Amino acid sequence: MASIDNATPATIDPQAAVAGQTDLANEDASGLATRASEVHHIPEEEKKRLELLIKNRADAKELQDKNILKHSNVAPALQAAQAELLRNQLEDKLEGRLERRPDVQDLVNRGILKDQKIAPALQDKAEALQRSQLEDKLEGRLERRPEAQDLVKRGILKDSKIAPALHEKAEALQRSQLEDKLGKEVAARPTPDELKAKGILQ
Repeated sequence: MASIDNATPATIDPQAAVAGQTDLANEDASGLATRASEVHHIPEEEKKRLELLIKNRADAKELQDKNILKHSNVAPALQAAQAELLRNQLEDKLEGRLERRPDVQDLVNRGILKDQKIAPALQDKAEALQRSQLEDKLEGRLERRPEAQDLVKRGILKDSKIAPALHEKAEALQRSQLEDKLGKEVAARPTPDELKAKGILQ
């Protein structure tokens, strides 16, 4: 058995040692890169979904409008005061709407609300009565409206008996007849001398 003192130390090639360490380092680096790529690998569908979410995400203005972000142009010390002001303005707006809303009786008269003073068993009869009154009112208006021929004479309606292509000629004829009638009336009126002779004019 050889003693330790007499043992020949193994000769180590420095270049081989460095090369071996480099190979080990390369293996470790490539292994880490592979593991990292496996850990951080994102499926294509997930990547597309994330890209879509990023593309469609709301901007700062929209988030501020939804009260998710505070308006950046207001100092933090004033943001609470601004929120209080907005609340007060909203309360004033709601109070204004409440003041302008119609009375219950007005809504009942319009038929929007049921009349709470009438028993539920009589509400159908009350509605039927209102309908009858409305029908009578409309019938009265229809009875009072002028006849179509009267409206034609007044020039409000066109005469449906005349073809549309002849309406203008018919109107021109009516104007001519009216002018002739007025001309005859003017020609037939007495002169100032005749009126003086009759003692009508001084």
